Amino acid sequence: MTHVIEAPRADDAASLGPLQLRAWLQTYPCEDAGIDENWIREHRGSSATEEGIAQWREFIEATRQQPDLLFCRVVRSGTEIVGFLCGRAA
Repeated sequence: MTHVIEAPRADDAASLGPLQLRAWLQTYPCEDAGIDENWIREHRGSSATEEGIAQWREFIEATRQQPDLLFCRVVRSGTEIVGFLCGRAA
């Protein structure tokens, strides 16, 4: 299986929001800290909503306009986005 790392396109926002939520659900549940699926969906679930996807689209566009301040790359396996890395300069 080949993976390709590249800058995201605006239409990738629809995949990034739900992928971010899935990553949180797989990574951060911690009974001792009181973080369960319901907590994650309440506090981070907005990334998979229409509003969250619109924010991803805006961020993707901003990375194109301000590459010295913002960074984002997606990892594709075929046509599916399987990972991403994004950040802001301090």
